[in-house]
Amino acid sequence: MKYIPRLLIAGLIIFELLNEFGLLHYTLDFTWLGLAITSILAWTIIELSSYLLKKSCGLAMHGWAMMVAVAALYIDALGDILRLYGKLCWYDQIAHLAGGITVAVLIFNALWQLNKCQKIKFNNWGIGFFTICAAALFGALYEIEEYLEDFFTGSHRLGDGPDTANDLMLNILGAIAIIVIINTLITVFCKSSIAQNSKLQAPSSK
Repeated sequence: MKYIPRLLIAGLIIFELLNEFGLLHYTLDFTWLGLAITSILAWTIIELSSYLLKKSCGLAMHGWAMMVAVAALYIDALGDILRLYGKLCWYDQIAHLAGGITVAVLIFNALWQLNKCQKIKFNNWGIGFFTICAAALFGALYEIEEYLEDFFTGSHRLGDGPDTANDLMLNILGAIAIIVIINTLITVFCKSSIAQNSKLQAPSSK
């Protein structure tokens, strides 16, 4: 499982760079450079986080968390390559919602691992709150990246003020939604496990 997301991201980056350097000639709405930068930064962050987790706790980033990141990268890339951002007015909203979910999953996974090996001490909702704050920060950084790309290339990725505010809101809503889902599932699972252990430990009646 840990190799599949790496192969998928590497393949996407290679495809984007081949188009950026003119070796392939697919067209898209914005710029190949912007897509490549996004993919490379995402891969760098994932690999660095996984390495630091492994070094600190002996536990690398979970493969399922990396697959969520791969899905979000492909949603963004396909939206650009297939021109879905222009054809479907709601596609950009889905992409930003997926981005918020992805960042939250990766950060929550990292903090969960650190909490598990007692490098930090937070309850699940404390981890969730910090995760949402971090997802909001990454959402703002992404909007800044779009602004800089527009400034240097004239790509018009950023959009107007309401569009930017909507993007930031959806990033945060995606993070909040997935944290609520994850923590609810953890709570239900823990209660179920406690109930099962209680049944196993209870003395049998004659």
